[in-house]
Amino acid sequence: MKKNTPVFRRFATAFATTALLGLNACGFEQPEGEIQGAAGMAIAAERAISGLERKVLQIDGFMVPYLQGGEGDPLVLIHGFGGSKDNFNRVANYLTNHYTVYSIDVPGFGASTRDQKADYVINTQIDRVHGIIEKLGLQKPHIGGNSMGGWISGAYAAKYPDNVASVWFLAPAGLVESRKSEVIQKFEKTGEIVLTASNREEFEKIVDIVMYERPAFAPGFVVDAMAARAAADQPLHKRIYKDFKSVPSDLASVLGDSAYKGPGLIVWGKEDRVLHVDGAAELKTAMPGFDVILMDKVGHVPMLEQPKQVAADYVRWRETIAQ
Repeated sequence: MKKNTPVFRRFATAFATTALLGLNACGFEQPEGEIQGAAGMAIAAERAISGLERKVLQIDGFMVPYLQGGEGDPLVLIHGFGGSKDNFNRVANYLTNHYTVYSIDVPGFGASTRDQKADYVINTQIDRVHGIIEKLGLQKPHIGGNSMGGWISGAYAAKYPDNVASVWFLAPAGLVESRKSEVIQKFEKTGEIVLTASNREEFEKIVDIVMYERPAFAPGFVVDAMAARAAADQPLHKRIYKDFKSVPSDLASVLGDSAYKGPGLIVWGKEDRVLHVDGAAELKTAMPGFDVILMDKVGHVPMLEQPKQVAADYVRWRETIAQ
């Protein structure tokens, strides 16, 4: 049965649901650090549907879980602030027929080690990502990321230009922005970090700010578990966010001054309230060879809001640059 056809996805969903019930009956538990219970099993099922398998490596004193699946050229995906490797599960469903996908938990996020005393500034995280890529044995992978992950991906390409085949930017952070977003304005005026939550109600507000429309399938028990994880992480993530804001938002200039000249694809939702869509023009001005796709009725996480379209656009772009 060919993967990613409607028939396949119905079969995979039915299979995963059956497996989920079976795992529940057997007292299945996710590995330490992962979300547990019914929510953890639902996430595990979603990974299985997309052909992803959880693995783990050690780097710089951190345990780093990652997801791997598919076949073809390596594509390393890096999530945004407060996110995890599972942010790419749904878009990976449409990518693993074409590429070998690696989605990692950036140290300090997801199910990775939490070290309250560690340094999480962008340059340190870039070097950790470099160590992860080396441990995976990847030679000149394609790399992409959302928000914080986009900043890491672009700065990684600037620092290690010979190690990158292409960069996929999904509303990247690290740009000055000619018009500041709602979230940035609030932080600058009040110091409030909108992207951290101490309870379910605050987490719901984050979801509504980050997305233009919520995905069709988002069970309440999964949201409960993610809200609990966000609340537990709030103290550390507040510190990490402030560390980010203490360094220059210089992604455009760093890339422009680097030896990396592309290829690059910039994807941005026109309704992004976290990082203003004007950032796409800023990055394009610095890197004229990059391509840009602006998406209607999409917020800050295109790969979660419109995974099928985002994947199709990316595959089409990869085919174009390969010619």
